[in-house]
Amino acid sequence: MLTWVDPEPKRRERFLRELHFVDTPEPDRWPDPPQPDRGRVFRELKTLWVHPPPFCRPGASPVTDLLHWEVVIDGPDGTPYAGGTFPVDIEIFGDYPMKQPPNTFKTKIYHPNINSEGYVFLDILQRKDWSPAQTIQKLLTSIVSVLYDPLLDYPINEEAAYLYKNDIDRYEEVATAWTWKYSSTPIVSYCPSEEDKPWLDYCKAVAAMVSADQEEERLRRRRRKAYEERQRRRKAEEERRLIAAAEDGKGQTQIKGTSSSGHGVRPLWKRVLEWFVVAIAIFCLLVVLLALLPPSLAYYLLTLL
Repeated sequence: MLTWVDPEPKRRERFLRELHFVDTPEPDRWPDPPQPDRGRVFRELKTLWVHPPPFCRPGASPVTDLLHWEVVIDGPDGTPYAGGTFPVDIEIFGDYPMKQPPNTFKTKIYHPNINSEGYVFLDILQRKDWSPAQTIQKLLTSIVSVLYDPLLDYPINEEAAYLYKNDIDRYEEVATAWTWKYSSTPIVSYCPSEEDKPWLDYCKAVAAMVSADQEEERLRRRRRKAYEERQRRRKAEEERRLIAAAEDGKGQTQIKGTSSSGHGVRPLWKRVLEWFVVAIAIFCLLVVLLALLPPSLAYYLLTLL
């Protein structure tokens, strides 16, 4: 025997679609993936070219994809990474700037907050600490700051963190050796030239077009939200009116019920019965009074009646 099990609310539509109870939308009706704010990305890229953060500069390769950057971090003086050049890949996805862009070191580096694959663990990169006000320039500045002072609360390289806490001289020796072994090759930054002007103009045009599309999408979402709010208020008003009408009907029913119990307009037969009972009571009272009076006076009263 087959038993129906109701799935979770979020899985219900997919579950019914698999059972062919719900039509699958056409591919051209599927929502487009989110797109980053290309205008902001282009402005941040120009800032990197013109006013880069300390110890940071553009990569050796020209930027052919606005959503994929290469940045070079020069090892800060006074650290085991001095003299090294560390290329960093930055990927910008559709949820930027709502979420942080992933970044990885392309060469090996010995650091408590960087693992063997080059992934960087920073407090600014965590979802709870990231905000749309953060920029890629601030992100690069944070990476340079941890090269000075590693974050030892949540290390991603346990060996380097243990060595940093217990034997910092040995840690600096290993980090310096890794720097000269993997990151001692000089890297010359590529800066835009006149040959890149068509591509830059194209990026600027695309950024403006996408920004306009995003503004239109935001306006569409705002209108949809306003429409849904109006529908919600209308539905709430209709429910309020229905409840008020139901309460009024209930009150009228109660009034009708109380009228039949003697507090309102009573039926005719009840009123006739009450009058008859009152008349009998008055007659009995007169008989008693006449019986108590002297016979001569009682006879006189009866003659008057």
